[in-house]
Amino acid sequence: METYQIYDTLTGFLTANAIYTAGVFFLLWVAFRAANQVRAEDANTLNKVLVTLFSLGIIFNGLNTGAILMVTLENTAYSLSQLDNISATAQAFVDTWGTGEVSEGSLFGNPINVAWWAVVTVMLMGRIWTKN
Repeated sequence: METYQIYDTLTGFLTANAIYTAGVFFLLWVAFRAANQVRAEDANTLNKVLVTLFSLGIIFNGLNTGAILMVTLENTAYSLSQLDNISATAQAFVDTWGTGEVSEGSLFGNPINVAWWAVVTVMLMGRIWTKN
């Protein structure tokens, strides 16, 4: 594989990831709207549980999307590092994202992503389960 093919594949993935991330953020907005509605109406326990499950599903998708992004960046760096002739730009990419091996990824591999989604979780659960 050539450098441009690796970058072309990465570009296609980043486009798809951005669209999926936009969908996750739209659903996150829906979850916050639902949490606000549950709180405003002082909903029963069943409705609170359903909104909680819906919210946790969105949080899982957000964590997963971030994890897949990191794996793809790390594996792209690995692919670039395996080329015989590597440009300075590709070397900078490898230096930034490279791990020296193929990455299998982890849902909790990016601490910033995990912290952000943890804050979102606390915010949502607080809206759903606490009183005014």
